Amino acid sequence: MLEQIIYKNHLNETVVFGSDGLYAFSNDLRDYTWEFEEKNNKISSFKRGVVGKSLPIIIVCNTEDEGISVRNRIFETMEKDVLAKKHGTIIIGDYYLKCYITGSTKEEYFYTRQYMKITLTVSTDYPYWIKETMAAFNMTSSGGSEYLDFPYDFPYDFKEDSRWNHVMNTNFVDTDFRIRIYGAVAKPKIYIADHAYSVDVVVEEHEYLTIDSLEKTIYITRKNGDIVNCFNERDRESYVFQKIPVGKSEVSCEGQMKFDVTLIEERSEPRWT
Repeated sequence: MLEQIIYKNHLNETVVFGSDGLYAFSNDLRDYTWEFEEKNNKISSFKRGVVGKSLPIIIVCNTEDEGISVRNRIFETMEKDVLAKKHGTIIIGDYYLKCYITGSTKEEYFYTRQYMKITLTVSTDYPYWIKETMAAFNMTSSGGSEYLDFPYDFPYDFKEDSRWNHVMNTNFVDTDFRIRIYGAVAKPKIYIADHAYSVDVVVEEHEYLTIDSLEKTIYITRKNGDIVNCFNERDRESYVFQKIPVGKSEVSCEGQMKFDVTLIEERSEPRWT
């Protein structure tokens, strides 16, 4: 059974493999290897370096004009990331891999412009498959909250719930997160699984504060787009980058505020479905 694979560049332009004359076959995108270091004949640590993978594809179009158009679109969409030095992503199901396309070899392209075999070289300096799931909260004086939950690049659904709400980490280990708190609010403090996430700042209306545990960054995005580093204003008594535990975690806040919590699940291979 052919699998749909999507390449999306940093400009959100896409190439879809699995339909319309462009297909991907057996590949090593799901393969992985942990490098390890040893000391006294025992494994002391694991690490992942830059990884290269291959993606064989074929072009089978109805007309020669379509074949030429697809050939050029593949190259131009992927080359933009390399020239800009900004990651593109390969998407399989709910998961994406940050990467570049750093090579392309061709076969059997001289018989007809409608047909070509290509092997793409995929290079990544962050060899983890990522799934992002966001829950959004609007905790107001009415005691209600809006909640939405959706995987990366997919539609979402709303539901009503009580002032206390939750996030659900379906991963098998504790997970990184990105919290985004919207102004106006002063000294925001959020509790997840009874752990406090707090930053001593004032977030004005039309601004938002971001706490990113994966990148270990805290910053305010001003309404004009300026970024203000707030790392030194983090709560020093409650670790602000503590990962979200597995399972259901209750969520609350001090005062009234709007915020969202995005769980960032990382795996060596995307989940099989």
